[in-house]
Amino acid sequence: MKQYHVNFTVFEATRNFGGTWHFDPHVGTDEDGLPVFSSMYNDLRTNTPRQTMEYYDFPFPEGTPSYPSATCFLDYLKSFVKHFDLLSHIQLRSLVTSVKWAGNHWNLTYTKTDTKENVTETCDFIVVANGPYNTPVWPKYDGIDTFEGSMIHSHDYKDRKAYKNRKVLIVGAGASGLDLAIQLSNVTAKLVHSHHLVYNEPKFFDGYVKKPDIMAFTPKGVIFRDESFEELDDVIFCTGYDFNHPFLDESCGVTSTAKFVLPLHKQLVNIKHPSMVFLGIAKKIITRVMDAQAEYAALLASGKLKLPSQEEMLNSWLKHISSLQVKGMKIIDLNVVGSEMDQYFGNLTEEAGVVRAPPVLTAIRDFNGVNRLDDLLNYREYDYSIIDNFHYERKYNPRQNIPCPVEV
Repeated sequence: MKQYHVNFTVFEATRNFGGTWHFDPHVGTDEDGLPVFSSMYNDLRTNTPRQTMEYYDFPFPEGTPSYPSATCFLDYLKSFVKHFDLLSHIQLRSLVTSVKWAGNHWNLTYTKTDTKENVTETCDFIVVANGPYNTPVWPKYDGIDTFEGSMIHSHDYKDRKAYKNRKVLIVGAGASGLDLAIQLSNVTAKLVHSHHLVYNEPKFFDGYVKKPDIMAFTPKGVIFRDESFEELDDVIFCTGYDFNHPFLDESCGVTSTAKFVLPLHKQLVNIKHPSMVFLGIAKKIITRVMDAQAEYAALLASGKLKLPSQEEMLNSWLKHISSLQVKGMKIIDLNVVGSEMDQYFGNLTEEAGVVRAPPVLTAIRDFNGVNRLDDLLNYREYDYSIIDNFHYERKYNPRQNIPCPVEV
């Protein structure tokens, strides 16, 4: 926005910027009584190479590991904010509670979390960017309320130390489930992992036990679909997150559910009211996509981008729906970009002239996705170097103490 001379304010609910990259030691609610929005935990490292996550005009310093720690990535964000002098535009402790369309402008209401005062601002343009990782999905099982041990979602996981010599169940094998399996190996007395992912499972440690899906809970443990039973002390659900936009009024003109938002032009623009855009709704993408989306939004807000007509945008969106049906996909896949990510970059460039992300980033993303499941315990021990727009190289570079050359 600043680059295109747009007057803007970022409303941030918490006391810090950085979103999910900012570690919050609280569980449930923070010091202001707000839900804890961050899902960060100690000793986390990125699971995709930093080259796919950095801003195009602000690379990490040379020497940064390809899989930096969360602390290093937060330092990178702080450095970015400092370099572009953005802090004066970020209004902390301002929880947005309502966004309404008022005929020719938006009314945005927020609560000052320190004074509890409600304030309404008039806005010409709205960017919704509250993130997809703050509303955890809790599964339901028979007998779950009878279980006498502890149960948390990975959203509330903070540190491996709490599980030393415990009998722990991890449910799920997405990014968090696999990462916590690595973290808790050789820490727990027994680590039971319930999932149905097919991958090159490494030898974690002698106390690791793979189990199928859960059938039911008992007061002392879990019965699985193969009718086996495991006695447990703790359960960690790594079962994903839902979208959550409770502040959007009906007048906004979008349907926002836990799994999708519609109708959006290019996974971005509210077709009914194009002065509202959503960042980060697109699924199965690299972080660099959101950088391109942000430039698109800034061009639109500044008046430098002329959109197709509402009818044209709606027809394009309906074609997208039809293509999902042809591919056998479902309505919950409405916001998935996935394998079409490189074309998505191209579409944004064609329509808005945003800086084109090079195809090599898609190649790195695709290789990393496969390699992570082939070599789970070691895939982060490699560093990537981009040679040109289409090629990269990868070298083995194991390091116990990973330095972070980012200066804040």
